[in-house]
Amino acid sequence: MVKITTPITREWVAAVERAACMLKRGYQATRVGDGVYQVRSASQPDTIHTIRIRNVGQLDATCDCPHGRHEGAKGHCWHKASALCQETRRVSRPPLSGEEIERRMARFART
Repeated sequence: MVKITTPITREWVAAVERAACMLKRGYQATRVGDGVYQVRSASQPDTIHTIRIRNVGQLDATCDCPHGRHEGAKGHCWHKASALCQETRRVSRPPLSGEEIERRMARFART
């Protein structure tokens, strides 16, 4: 379970909304390592942006996109929001054990 301790501002809501729109278009952050995600740029198809999550509960992450590198930029890039959403989803749903999978699948067994 993840506890978000930082205030959810309008800027975060806007970034998550942009990330959701980009997801519908096929752009989604992909986990490539511990706390590291990559996502393809929408404006430069040959560019991959890297997001490094420092603390998911504080929504603390960096992105190497132009907006993410701009000191004092207003708001948050959608790449960062996408990665934080994916990380939150990943850590909030721990992998099921083989035993638990079998138990859940048993209800579909033909008798």
